[in-house]
Amino acid sequence: MGKIDKAKEFINILKVYMGILIALIISDISGTARLFNAEKIGITFWLGIISIIVMSLMFLKLAKYVHRKIDDLEEIE
Repeated sequence: MGKIDKAKEFINILKVYMGILIALIISDISGTARLFNAEKIGITFWLGIISIIVMSLMFLKLAKYVHRKIDDLEEIE
């Protein structure tokens, strides 16, 4: 397998991780919104808010890394 194929496969794996992260963010938002609507604003609600922020930052960092790797593909060819 050539370097370009390995790089493309690595990018595809990162895209899968991004999809999983998006699914986790959406489910966390749903659960946190349900707690808010039920007026159960306790520790679980705030942990949900914190995890939404952390996972969103992780997603942004991962997206930036994927874009950098895609730009690096031009140098490999």
